[in-house]
Order: sequence, then C-alpha cells, then structure tokens
Amino acid sequence: MEIIKDRLKRSLHKSFTVRGFNIAWDLHIHRESRVSGTFPPHEKYCLTGKAENYFIHDGYKSRAEATYFDDTGNADEWQREVYRFGREVFDERRLQKICDIGCGSAYKLLRYFVGCDMVGFDVKPTCEWLRRKYPRHSWIELDFNAPSPLRADLVIAADVIEHVQYPEKLLSYILALHPQYVVLSTPDRNLLEDGTHDGPPLNPAHIREWSYAEFQAFIGSRFKVLEHFISNNSQATQCLLCTPFR
Repeated sequence: MEIIKDRLKRSLHKSFTVRGFNIAWDLHIHRESRVSGTFPPHEKYCLTGKAENYFIHDGYKSRAEATYFDDTGNADEWQREVYRFGREVFDERRLQKICDIGCGSAYKLLRYFVGCDMVGFDVKPTCEWLRRKYPRHSWIELDFNAPSPLRADLVIAADVIEHVQYPEKLLSYILALHPQYVVLSTPDRNLLEDGTHDGPPLNPAHIREWSYAEFQAFIGSRFKVLEHFISNNSQATQCLLCTPFR
C-alpha cells in the first residue's frame, strides 16, 4: 500500500510540475523507496566511497575553503518544507524543545516554531545580529570544540552540512545535544543543474556536496535513519529524519 501511495505521489508531482506547480515539499519517501530523478541510469552516480571521505565517491574533489555566506538579510522560502516537516515531527512526537543549528536569519525557525521552546545556533556575527533583532529569544554561538550543555528533543540543521569543513564535528555537536530526533537536509548533487559529479561544488559557499546514496551512507554511520526523501525537487533538496543509536 505504501509503495502504491508513493508512486501516486510521484505521478501527481510530475503532473503538477509540468503545469508550473511544485508540490515536492509534500513528497515524503521512506528510505526503502527509490526516488526517481536522484538515481540516474548510470551506476557511477549510485556508488558510495570510503568512510574517511564521508562516503563520497573516490576521486571527488572538495573545496579547500568556502566563502562565508551571510544569511541575516534573507527572508526567503529556501528549505521551508524542511522546517514544515520538522514541525510535523515535533507535533506528532509531542516534543518540547527545538534547536536549530545554523539558523541564519531565523526566519523559518520563528515562522514554523513560534510559541515553542526554541534555541538558534550560528556563528558569532550572526548571533550578535539575532540578539539585536530578537532579544527575547535564545541564540548560541557555534563552537564545535565546546559542545553546548543544552538538551534538545529535536535538532534541525537545514542545508548546513555542505558548508562545514569537517562535517563529522557537526554530527558530534548534534549528538552532544542528546536529541530524540534530528532533521537534516542538503542538496542532492545529482539533482543540481549546476552541480558537478567530481567536484568541487560550483557554489563557492559549499565545501562538498553529497549524492542521495552517499548522504544516507554518511549519516547512517552515525545515526539510525528513519526517513530519507527528496523534499523539494526544484531546489534539489534531500531531507533526512534520524535518531541517535541507542
């Protein structure tokens, strides 16, 4: 039954896309299902690499350093479906506290988690800006060498991991918050129109980008993956729900 429902959703998505509508944010595909479009009919795009290279295929060239991206001026709709999904998880599991890693302008955090016990994490300049703009909320400076003593029921890190030089430190930082659930998103390299299979990313703010298979392998090495799906095809966003190993 679930397979039939997923096929129906994909069919509707394609029909709406042709007519100029994007309903991909509602396309939740479980990890056992393949998502059409992210697995082209070429074996090399489905392979994963070594653990020491974050499971990205052999020969991939990451960027040595990334251009800093200042998100404080943004009030856009990128990754909005990731936050919607996070709110679904938050409500369905009756969670209490949300921590947003790399919250940027906090536009989506404040929009989708208004009235909740929430904390935003980001780099020092962004936190200083957030404290001036939203003094009634909590903003914590990210320091991977000094994990926060807070505990969170849900952690969201929406399109953050591709900006990080050492993504294993980000995952360790998240684990130190002792979350019940984690929602992660990142671009699916195979869906990016301007993406490159062998790297480095054309986006100067990205260190590296994962394919669908590579990202599940990397996150699955540190967390139990519950769901993995393409949340927004037009934005090439893959979204993943996981929980720490118990």
